[in-house]
Amino acid sequence: MTIVGILVGPGRRAFDIEVAREVYDDRSDRGLPQPEVRILAARAITDLDPLHSMRRTHALASADQLDILVVPGCIDPLAAPRAEEVSAVARAAAAGALVASLCTGAFTLAAAGLLDGRAATTHWRFAEELALRHPKVEVRSRDLYCGGDKVWTSAGVTAGVDLLLHLLRLDWGSSAAETVAKAMVTPVCRPGTQAQYADTSLPIKALPSVEQLHLTVSKDLRRPWNIKELAAACTMSPRTFHRWFAANLGTTPLAWLNDLRVREAQRLLEQTDLPVSAIAREVGFASDDLLRKHFTARLGVAPTHHAAAFRRQRP
Repeated sequence: MTIVGILVGPGRRAFDIEVAREVYDDRSDRGLPQPEVRILAARAITDLDPLHSMRRTHALASADQLDILVVPGCIDPLAAPRAEEVSAVARAAAAGALVASLCTGAFTLAAAGLLDGRAATTHWRFAEELALRHPKVEVRSRDLYCGGDKVWTSAGVTAGVDLLLHLLRLDWGSSAAETVAKAMVTPVCRPGTQAQYADTSLPIKALPSVEQLHLTVSKDLRRPWNIKELAAACTMSPRTFHRWFAANLGTTPLAWLNDLRVREAQRLLEQTDLPVSAIAREVGFASDDLLRKHFTARLGVAPTHHAAAFRRQRP
């Protein structure tokens, strides 16, 4: 059973705490794994923010027992993180837990030394301050979320949902992430490189929906989809499309398209018995090697190994 810890303390954002609890809620009745969710706090919950539904807390000293530690943001992100919480985060990481920060929780991870030499993000309003305080961190002020190697950070508010759904997709598979997203009535497809906010300098009538473009392209992934075709799907000229795409997704159309193809390949590997060669064709990669290259780069595992792990779990 996966043990998920949520760090709670004075000043931690109630929204972020509830988001983590909702994502990792018990959905075993829908075939999902049932994690054990622990609320970690230095003091009894009655001494903290009035989140009355939390009836039991675990000591910060138990942080080394976790598989995942979620670090919510702070109401006052410019206040120095509490030493006892920083220590708990460092201890969890040292014990091998995946550590994920929501919003300004990145400041706590940085104080624990987890972000040195890594790419990280936080709410765009505080990205510059994060970079000033922690110059060893590569701050990506536009990304919704980023990370790897068991350390992840996300931007503000709903970007935390995007990150946790991404982690579910990596751990439990695409179907599980989609089940949780549906239960929360939220998109499951926003990539981490999508911009935190849109460029409002473009005319409103010219702004399509990122989600709508995703749906259009996903329906026909076998298609090569060049820039002219993508722009036409958004009723834009290629030049305007490039501006809109960079402003809203913070990446290139090719990288975004490959990400969609990898996501669909992941679903097919988990839910069908199709060979890798057939799946590569189905999702629009020109060869098996291209699928292996992009799949391994994004998920950290080869397609064949991913398929074997999930197919063993099927009835």
